[in-house]
Amino acid sequence: RTRKALAMASRKRARTAGEGEEEAEAVPVAGGFEAPIFGARVVGQVTTLALEGEDGRPASLLRAVASDRAGGWYVTAKDSLLHVSAAGRIRTVATCDSCPGIVLSPDGSALFLADFGGHKILRVEVATGAVTTLAGSGEEGDADGVGDAAQFEDLYGVTISPDGSALFVADSGNNKIR
Repeated sequence: RTRKALAMASRKRARTAGEGEEEAEAVPVAGGFEAPIFGARVVGQVTTLALEGEDGRPASLLRAVASDRAGGWYVTAKDSLLHVSAAGRIRTVATCDSCPGIVLSPDGSALFLADFGGHKILRVEVATGAVTTLAGSGEEGDADGVGDAAQFEDLYGVTISPDGSALFVADSGNNKIR
């Protein structure tokens, strides 16, 4: 079969669960989409992961997710930074408020979070959970600078260069990449 015919056939088979149902069948996302989920290679399938842990189910209002490069994830929720192991176990790493952007440093030792309401870029040490402010005064504004001399308004996304030499944030309130 051709790739197009396979994609059409999978679309015909795909359905989502109705109201109140616990499980759903596969839903195609895009032709050729592949992503490892808990070690399994999944092609064009969306799956809801069953999560449980020492700290219970994740809080509501999940914000962002980043791979830990070992089969697990870091997830920001309404008021916390969580680690989800490859087995689906959840533990709280640190508390944070409204962080819709997260990225892991290239060496895996730190996470950087875009703090939306706090107008800061936060650094979280993976080993200890210690949270420090990397940049931002905490006041809404638009100023380049080092440390607390910098000002942001409504940070959303964050990413880091492959060598770790530069961090980029989406300063949505100022319509800038900084």
